[in-house]
Amino acid sequence: MSADLLIANTLRIAKEDLDGAKLLAAAGNRNAVYLCEQAAEKVIRAVLTSEGKHAGIKHHLDEMVDLVPDENPLKPALREIEGLAAYATTYRYTTSSGRIPDTPADKLDALAKKVETAPAEAALRFGVDLPRKNARAIRPGPIR
Repeated sequence: MSADLLIANTLRIAKEDLDGAKLLAAAGNRNAVYLCEQAAEKVIRAVLTSEGKHAGIKHHLDEMVDLVPDENPLKPALREIEGLAAYATTYRYTTSSGRIPDTPADKLDALAKKVETAPAEAALRFGVDLPRKNARAIRPGPIR
């Protein structure tokens, strides 16, 4: 698979994750924040792919963003969303005492807005038409 198609479709899936998060949030479902984290992770992975880097299977968003060169203009937007890593597992499982943790409903809108900015900006810079599934990015290489 070419890098430009991988980048474009990863951004499209990130957008779908974010759309799903909004639907789940409206229903009061705890998985909304998890999908926000998943969208953030996919955007970071798309940018890393454009830089010819692979993050492996880890889910430490801050470490992934560290791999993005400082010259990349998307890096500040990625720094804004790297904190979502805490939501990858926190609200998906019970606590060690068996309690179901309260979801951060009061923070979800702000988190979703931060995440929404990143794929939109990346799609614009890469020339990705988000609704066109399986269409290649116009500019797949690193952005400087």
